[in-house]
Amino acid sequence: MNDEKGNGLSEQTEPDDSLSVQEREFFEAIDRNTAAEQAIYDALLNISDDDYYTLMEIEVEHVCGRARVQVFPERAGTLYRCLQCGVAGIIGG
Repeated sequence: MNDEKGNGLSEQTEPDDSLSVQEREFFEAIDRNTAAEQAIYDALLNISDDDYYTLMEIEVEHVCGRARVQVFPERAGTLYRCLQCGVAGIIGG
């Protein structure tokens, strides 16, 4: 995917209808995951200092739909695992 300069980067800021199905699905999956991680982050905004380093469950809209998610907030980031679909990851860091 080279642009006219040949550097492989696109300078377009508007959605491009020339994306392949595979590219569109990729970016849609990234958008869903980003929204899910933001929902997890938002749910933990008001936790107290005592809640850090404690495994807890929250209910959020995840990539698989409404789900219970285990979270382990740390100062450096938050570990999470969806109990519905099994996706796990780290937010922040």
